[in-house]
Amino acid sequence: MNFSSTQFMKLILLIVGCILYFVPVITAQTPRQLTLDQSISIALSKSTQVKQLKQSLIQSQMSLKSARASYKSNSEIVFSSLPNYQRTEQKIPNITGGFTFSQQDNITFQGDLYVNQPIPLLDGTFSLVGSMERFNQNLSNSLLGSDEGTSYSPNLTLQYRQPLFTYNRLKTGVLQAELNLEESTASYSRNQLDLIYNITTGFFNLFKAQRQVGIDNSQVEQSENAYNIGRMKQQAGLLAEVDVLRLEIDLANAQNTLSTSEALLEQNQDNFKNLIGLDIMEEVRVVASLEYESADINLDEAIKKALDYRTELRSDEISVQLGQMSVLETDAQREIKGQLFARYGLRNRADELNMAFQDFNDDRSVVVSLTVPLWDWSRNAFSVQAQRASLQSRRLAQADRIKTIKIEIRTAVRNLKSADKRVQITKRSEELAQKNYRISLLKFENGDLSSQGLALEQTRLTTARSNYLNAIIDYKQTLADLRRKTLWDFEKNERVFVDVPVEDD
Repeated sequence: MNFSSTQFMKLILLIVGCILYFVPVITAQTPRQLTLDQSISIALSKSTQVKQLKQSLIQSQMSLKSARASYKSNSEIVFSSLPNYQRTEQKIPNITGGFTFSQQDNITFQGDLYVNQPIPLLDGTFSLVGSMERFNQNLSNSLLGSDEGTSYSPNLTLQYRQPLFTYNRLKTGVLQAELNLEESTASYSRNQLDLIYNITTGFFNLFKAQRQVGIDNSQVEQSENAYNIGRMKQQAGLLAEVDVLRLEIDLANAQNTLSTSEALLEQNQDNFKNLIGLDIMEEVRVVASLEYESADINLDEAIKKALDYRTELRSDEISVQLGQMSVLETDAQREIKGQLFARYGLRNRADELNMAFQDFNDDRSVVVSLTVPLWDWSRNAFSVQAQRASLQSRRLAQADRIKTIKIEIRTAVRNLKSADKRVQITKRSEELAQKNYRISLLKFENGDLSSQGLALEQTRLTTARSNYLNAIIDYKQTLADLRRKTLWDFEKNERVFVDVPVEDD
């Protein structure tokens, strides 16, 4: 059949069009390959838990900025009267011995500008206050008639307010905010390390599920191979029908096990995608190596690393400091408190606005006030005792933390050494089981082994493969657990650091 050049070009365009149409479909169905490092990187940018940790950290950072900003000057305008209207009736004695009743309407407009400068060292505050008042008065008297008047009163005042006989609340507030931020930073590091460990655990669980499907699929292939050999031997009169039935049952059991493993794999995929923040509909496949190097961990060294780097120890110190501040603040609620207030200003009042800013008069005062608590039926004393009990509890938790960390590290090192031994044992067992199965399959083909014997060797091989897989996954997960509990990477022989987002000033 001959094609013209035009028909040939149409055919080429049709083929290219089909390729372009089906390539996106094929690409979309290709699972996304993820290593452990890639999974962690995705989680640290997309995981809901990381986003929550960042918001908590930002909250503490902003609280500290707010506290530090209290050291700086601030200003505000207060319109205390916009307007302030009052109507009153007064009884005024007259010369006849009787009384005259008058009705008075007052309207006041007033605005105050405050510029405040805190003094952190003394917990005092300097303030420059500028005020302007307009006062309208309407007086109605039953004998004298009515009288109206308007006056203007500007004033400028420099004043200082100083608490006496008490702790510096301004500096304490900033110190509390600094400690809270440090605790939030430590908490962020701990929680991120926990998340990384959970991702590592989820990653290897998914990897194990993938490999288990492969192991079970191999068992199905082996069972199919044995069943096919059995049928051929039966047709040749070399094997009884009951033996072929056993082989068929073994094949059905292997297929059932494979179906269960595939369902477990899909469940692990969904859990892992949700953990690291991927779309639940996206297909993923994790890639890892089962190669490992046995880590020789010194117990005393591991404990020392944990006691040097664990952030919980610093968090306990912060908790004790905050507890001490709580005792101080509670006790101060019933302390003798004083206040010094000094003021110097210029003031004037005039009926005309342009005259109000001339011939100012001095306006000065010094006031010392004192508050002495008498009795409250020991209410504050009980509150102080409650705070001291809380402080003592924090100190006990601080002392117990070191013991807890030592136990955790001892357990982790013990589990790691146990997992290391199991890897070596199960690896050897898998090699022997693989070799024994090949020999048994040859014996079965030659008629020197029954179908039951072959099925037993298949089961042993599958069990040995699963045991080796479980052992090496347990080893890797236990090593990751020791890493987060000591903040030391024993594979790279370096300290583990966590990048903490820093809010720019």
